[in-house]
Amino acid sequence: MTRLLRRVARALLGVERPAVYYLPWLVRPGLECVLILSNLEARFKTGYNAGPFDIRVTQYDADGRLRAEHRTQLERSTDVVEMRLPSSETAWGFVTVDGERVRSDLYVTLSDGDAYAATHGRQEFVERYPIWSRAAMTVVGAPLAWVGRTVPAFVRHQYAYVGAESRSDLLLLNLSNVTNRVRVVRLAPARRASVLVRIPPMGSHLLDVSRLARPPARGTRVVPLRLEGNAWFNLYVVGAVRAAESAPLSLMHVK
Repeated sequence: MTRLLRRVARALLGVERPAVYYLPWLVRPGLECVLILSNLEARFKTGYNAGPFDIRVTQYDADGRLRAEHRTQLERSTDVVEMRLPSSETAWGFVTVDGERVRSDLYVTLSDGDAYAATHGRQEFVERYPIWSRAAMTVVGAPLAWVGRTVPAFVRHQYAYVGAESRSDLLLLNLSNVTNRVRVVRLAPARRASVLVRIPPMGSHLLDVSRLARPPARGTRVVPLRLEGNAWFNLYVVGAVRAAESAPLSLMHVK
């Protein structure tokens, strides 16, 4: 029933869902972010396994602005290209990857020179709202935001953790061209708390989970969360070690 209602709502609002492959990116001083681009899946597909394969990577920053556009080429289906995303300041966002016959085997890695972590991207879609439906979303969403609410068109559940020596953040990706107000609710057993995050079109937000749950003096506390957004969004869990200013050494996609 929920899917049917969403389908009807999309039709009424004129929403389009073009397919896209996306990956997060995150940089901090001392931390290197590298995209691993390949097309190994194509090697078994007759008619699709002959290169070259042109790839365009479009990089969006946290404000949804186009930060850069990168182009590369795979000569063969077994080639692998490492694409570094240089930056001197703390920043994050996501990239979209466009390439004929390139549908999988794309990863992002984080490294501080001693250790690294990697996660994969997603072949999904972005939501495109026409101008009149964007205006309608603004009219409906603004009053709800005053009371800390949003239109719960999409709901996700996720565990995070806080602790004296380790913690996790949530990298929230707004995969739409409308402002996405994402309400993050801390669930039981503790008393409920919530925060409303405003993410600009094609933007992202790195949420400090300690805003919702105080870290214990010792050990780690698991924090169950419910996330509600008025437009399509996804999230990655970013793990940090020892202190807030230390480089995050893990990045994990969740379904």
